[in-house]
Amino acid sequence: LSRLTTIWKGFINMQSVAKFVTKAYPVSGCFEYLSEDLPDTIHIGGRISPKTVWDYVGKLKSSLSKELCLIRFHPATEEEEVAYISLYSYFSSRGRFGVVANNNRHVKDLYLIPLSAKDPIPSKLLPFEGPG
Repeated sequence: LSRLTTIWKGFINMQSVAKFVTKAYPVSGCFEYLSEDLPDTIHIGGRISPKTVWDYVGKLKSSLSKELCLIRFHPATEEEEVAYISLYSYFSSRGRFGVVANNNRHVKDLYLIPLSAKDPIPSKLLPFEGPG
């Protein structure tokens, strides 16, 4: 991550689960609006099944008017890692993704997909167009 530019820094908050400071790094897609459009605190409003997200992503990829952007969140400091891992564990243990509740103008839908360092990148997100 040290070679990548941070595109956003703020809080991720899911009430009664975790709140922590995080940084976002570009993975794939267009990022020009994200630094402006992401709020200071990203509020996780709930859980969603992976099948629902993958069906939506499949439709999105075939659309000419919509864009899929991927970012990676990483705890801002070592102290934030405990809360970061708590949120990851919450979604991973339930087999669910997170749904962001407070999207802005350019970001229609935002999902948190829990991937461990050993997990392969889901094929629905490939190919990457960006730093990867």
